[in-house]
Amino acid sequence: MPKSYIFLLFFFLYSVALLYFGKSGYRETETINDFFVGGKRLGLFACVSTFVATWFSAASMQGLPGLIYTYGYAFVFYSVIPWFVGAGFLILLAPKLRASGAMTIPEYLNLRYKSKTIQVFGGLIVLLNFILYIVIQIRGFGIVISEFLEIPYTLAILIVYIFVLYTTFGGLFSIARSDGFNMFIVCMGVLIAVVMILERVGGFELLFEKAKMIEGFAIEGYSYYTPQGSLLHPLAGGNMPLLSLVSAFFGWGLGISTNPQYTARIIAAKDDKTAVNMIKTAIVLLIIIYACIIIIGLGSRAIMPRVEGVESIDAIFPFIFNSLLPSQISGLVFLSIMAAAISTANSQLLVAASSFVYDVLEILSIEEHSAEVLLGISRVVVFAAGSISLVLALSPPESLLVYGGYIWGMFSVSFLIPLYGGAFWSRATKKGAICSMVSGLSVMLVLIFCNYESQSIFDLNPAMPGVIVSACVFYAVSRLEGAGIL
Repeated sequence: MPKSYIFLLFFFLYSVALLYFGKSGYRETETINDFFVGGKRLGLFACVSTFVATWFSAASMQGLPGLIYTYGYAFVFYSVIPWFVGAGFLILLAPKLRASGAMTIPEYLNLRYKSKTIQVFGGLIVLLNFILYIVIQIRGFGIVISEFLEIPYTLAILIVYIFVLYTTFGGLFSIARSDGFNMFIVCMGVLIAVVMILERVGGFELLFEKAKMIEGFAIEGYSYYTPQGSLLHPLAGGNMPLLSLVSAFFGWGLGISTNPQYTARIIAAKDDKTAVNMIKTAIVLLIIIYACIIIIGLGSRAIMPRVEGVESIDAIFPFIFNSLLPSQISGLVFLSIMAAAISTANSQLLVAASSFVYDVLEILSIEEHSAEVLLGISRVVVFAAGSISLVLALSPPESLLVYGGYIWGMFSVSFLIPLYGGAFWSRATKKGAICSMVSGLSVMLVLIFCNYESQSIFDLNPAMPGVIVSACVFYAVSRLEGAGIL
């Protein structure tokens, strides 16, 4: 049987499962609270499943192994370590966020600072950021489908677009159930890939020995930076200087700590204990998964030191496994990459819709809307936001992981200081919060433009100066307002 037929069978079975889980959420969704946060009654298993599946995206499943394959250990410090530090911040925030009764981060800021302006501004930031970030998931899925099913990229991204819309229309109940299935698929695919890699290489010890001996270009058009030497060797310089690694924490790490897709899971938990245990349990599972991803990246390079005909780093992982593994096994890995993209995209689409409806429309609207009207509007926003992301995915960014760090940085420069400052500093003021958000975002946007003009993905992450400026402005304005000067 041709390999493409076997992949098509896997794809068909996965599609049937998604149809089932997507439909189940419609029956339980009656209010806007049900649609956005599952009625705030999700148990631990559902919370952990949707947290892990939402976290582990195409940037992790394709971008990270591709970059480790090409440049070595450096990107573990660029991405994985900041991610887990950011998750630690969420544990501190969870009790205060739940005690406020807010449904979204912008609403929490409104409750803390008594400012509808902050809520509307924050809602628009969330909407825009997630429209841009969903492009990553659509592109990741498109690369995999076009590689394994041998269909055009444009048709492939249209398929994921339909899947994401369908599972999102059922609200968080549908997403949480499909995320449980997706988490299982991701874990299974990653473990199978690791077993196959280690079998080819000859075990852990030989894997790292062979990785140290790698020299030369991994993919045409990209300079190399290999794992030669000690684990910390990439920090010495070259294409990934120490400043870039440190500044990445302000994008990825602090972005995670303020990311609405994770705070939505905290709010959706049935109680405070469940919310905190969700984060702790998810971190343990994710550490195991990312250890496997590192092995996949290094092991793939050891097995196939150079790839030919691959147009981007994000296509390396699916290309290698389609080339090296038996069709039955590579089909399971193929499903795991699909699951990672869909489980993140539908969550982000739901949060984008909730921010527009709950934080923008409801605040600016003169009249109240019924539950049915709000649900209808929410699904229209889901359709519109998903459609915009689809169009943007036709001309996607060069690197999923680096691009994602920029988007997450938008959250850190906008929300980090007002959110945590307001939660843990009683003297924080409304003017301080507003000026902090505007100044941090302005600095980052200017520096993003400068970074792209230089055409380098290894420059200083603009979130770092953005957060620093945001913090300084927040403190200064709050103190001046408290002293009666402003």
